[in-house]
Amino acid sequence: MRRLRGLLFSILALTAIELQASSLLAQDTPKDTTKAKADTQPAPPPQPAAPSLPFDFSGILYANYQYGGNKGNRTVDRFDVDRAYLTFRATPGEHFAVRITADVYQQRDTTRDQYYRGWALRAKYAYGQYDFIRGVGDEWKANVRLGLLQTVIIDHEEQFWQRGLAQVAIEQNGFFSSSDAGAATTITFPKKYGEIYATITNGSGYGSREVDRFKDYQARLTLTPLMNTFGFFKTLTISPWYSKGDRASDFARGQGTLNPVPDALRRDRGGVFLGLRDPRMTIGAQFAERWDVFESADTTVDVVPRSVERTGQVVSLYTIFRPFAFINSAPAWPIAVTLRADNIKNDTDADPYARYYIAGLGWEFNKRTSVTFDWQTQEPKSGSTAADTKVFFIHLIAGF
Repeated sequence: MRRLRGLLFSILALTAIELQASSLLAQDTPKDTTKAKADTQPAPPPQPAAPSLPFDFSGILYANYQYGGNKGNRTVDRFDVDRAYLTFRATPGEHFAVRITADVYQQRDTTRDQYYRGWALRAKYAYGQYDFIRGVGDEWKANVRLGLLQTVIIDHEEQFWQRGLAQVAIEQNGFFSSSDAGAATTITFPKKYGEIYATITNGSGYGSREVDRFKDYQARLTLTPLMNTFGFFKTLTISPWYSKGDRASDFARGQGTLNPVPDALRRDRGGVFLGLRDPRMTIGAQFAERWDVFESADTTVDVVPRSVERTGQVVSLYTIFRPFAFINSAPAWPIAVTLRADNIKNDTDADPYARYYIAGLGWEFNKRTSVTFDWQTQEPKSGSTAADTKVFFIHLIAGF
């Protein structure tokens, strides 16, 4: 028993000595304070944000090569920059926005060749917009604009047609310009059912200063009755429009024996546009008429000029379709086929008319950039004096 008791005391003594030594060793060993120091360091300052412009900037370029021309003198063989639009948008305050679009164009007036024969820069759009009804989502919206702004239908139709290939028919045939100085309002219907767009403009277009005291009053109603459905006809657009305008008489100040003519001469236009935009196919149809008063006089004997009213008419049909998009197993080639046919009649009471055709094949690099090989021709019919032209184009449309 004594031996067992001595053995237990010995084990306890050795354990106590070992614990005391471990405690002294822990006190003598320096502590690692690296982690604590790292935790107390201040966080690095955030990287400064990249500087940003106080406005949004975008643009689009229309460049082409063309070969052909008028019948009997088809000598056009040139590279050209038809247009380059540079657009700046800013919101300097709540409910208010500003847009300025610069138009790079070629000066083609031969009477000014000694001054400048190249490309120039001018304003196409320059207006301020106030949103007096700011609906959320698909609610009612409304705004007013003042400045150099869109006329009633051309900009709307260009949502379906590529301006980089050619102007829409009513602008190409001189109904009115795509932009003019004035005031406008837009009322957008709820649930994407359409809009009303109305303007009061000078009537002379953005390429000219105001030339008389008369104004153009224009309005367009756009309906999209199937927008909240599904299927191919979802984007069906119906847009009747009208322009009530006047112009000054050619003899407003008198000439020779003529007395001054202070009265306005009728210059009205009206029509309806039908459009559809599907990822596979875009379709557009424009039926429009114009009513103009023309004057004539013998300034050696007449006191009052003779006037006659003439009705002109334009019918334009076109489509841009992507054939491989209709076939599920077809390769995903971004090929687009463009077809357009216009019928132009300057006087509906006379026989002469002209036909204008476009046929093209394009490759779409993305939604805003494409190259198109197209053939454009105008054919006079029934004694029409319209130019007989045939031109081959390579069109580049590049947006950013």
